[in-house]
Amino acid sequence: MKHSIAALMAICLIYWSQPSPAAVVDGMEIPEQLPADGARPTLYLNGAAKRKFLLFVDVYVGSLYVETVSDNPSQLLNDNGYRRMEFQMLRNVRGRKIADAFYDGMQLNVTPNEALSMEPAIEQMVEMFDQRLSKGDIAVVEYIPGKGTHVVLAGNDRGTIPSKELFDAILSIWIGEFPVSQDFKSGILGIETASLEQPSHHRRDEDEF
Repeated sequence: MKHSIAALMAICLIYWSQPSPAAVVDGMEIPEQLPADGARPTLYLNGAAKRKFLLFVDVYVGSLYVETVSDNPSQLLNDNGYRRMEFQMLRNVRGRKIADAFYDGMQLNVTPNEALSMEPAIEQMVEMFDQRLSKGDIAVVEYIPGKGTHVVLAGNDRGTIPSKELFDAILSIWIGEFPVSQDFKSGILGIETASLEQPSHHRRDEDEF
């Protein structure tokens, strides 16, 4: 009996020591959770999807990590907890192009008054993205409760903008009423990813976004 208990405990220890399983998008493994790190709590993968430009040019794999997983866009957008958007680049892109795409997407998902009130924060965000991103780089935009929207590009800490509204507006580009694509939105909400895993067979200039 003692040997059975010892064996069971050993199996449990081996299981608990294994890394978190990964979701797979277009052959890329996405961790199902991010362990707590300092003031950041453990975050769980809400969903992931591949972003395409003009349907056939791969740009990035996006993933959303949250404290409480949900497939309800309103709940995710109004969440006051820690939330993290990750972009794993699939091609070389100028950061300004991503910021410009953010700006265009936000205009579709916020009211004119909201856009006007966020103008200083948006301008600061655009400046933060003045950096070239290469294939394989990871960009992070996260909301830190009580602090604001934090940006890290390819390991470079670009700073924090004291605005929750800015992060909510950026997230709305993915899961708002007018997302970058309905398939992408479904993937981020954890509803469907299969249609996003088709390989791209078309190449364009590396700087096009």
